[in-house]
Amino acid sequence: MHAPTADPTQPVHPTLAALFSPTPRGARRARLLAVHQLGDWGIPRATATAEAVAVVTAELAANAAVHGRHRGRYFRLRLQLKEHVVRIEVSDARPERPVPTAAQPGAVQPESDHGRGLVLVTAFAERWGCFQPGPAVKTVWADVRRDLRTASPGS
Repeated sequence: MHAPTADPTQPVHPTLAALFSPTPRGARRARLLAVHQLGDWGIPRATATAEAVAVVTAELAANAAVHGRHRGRYFRLRLQLKEHVVRIEVSDARPERPVPTAAQPGAVQPESDHGRGLVLVTAFAERWGCFQPGPAVKTVWADVRRDLRTASPGS
């Protein structure tokens, strides 16, 4: 049996994937890991890219912890450093809870403590969406534009 080989015509993008408990602590750890990983990829914490990735990761991870929570299941964070964007994916175990297709600032009630997360994702991400990779999984993704002035792998 042969091991699969990479397609030499396709670019290889540095990737990180990790599982977290669907709790506020798990969401916080996902955000911290994302920012740390960007530093390892040559994108310092003080850049607009790192700040945007931190906000988007925090919101998607918090949503997975609150709305995607399923007993005994973790949520997954996947980061991928691409040529012009950082792709953030958060997968949870609640595909029956759909994600709104658009977050409109006017749709948030001013007195509400909730409902601003996807507005922030919309503000900080170049684009975002949701897909269902399997029958028991939902993945919300967002692309954050890279500051190409910072040196990093894959550029």
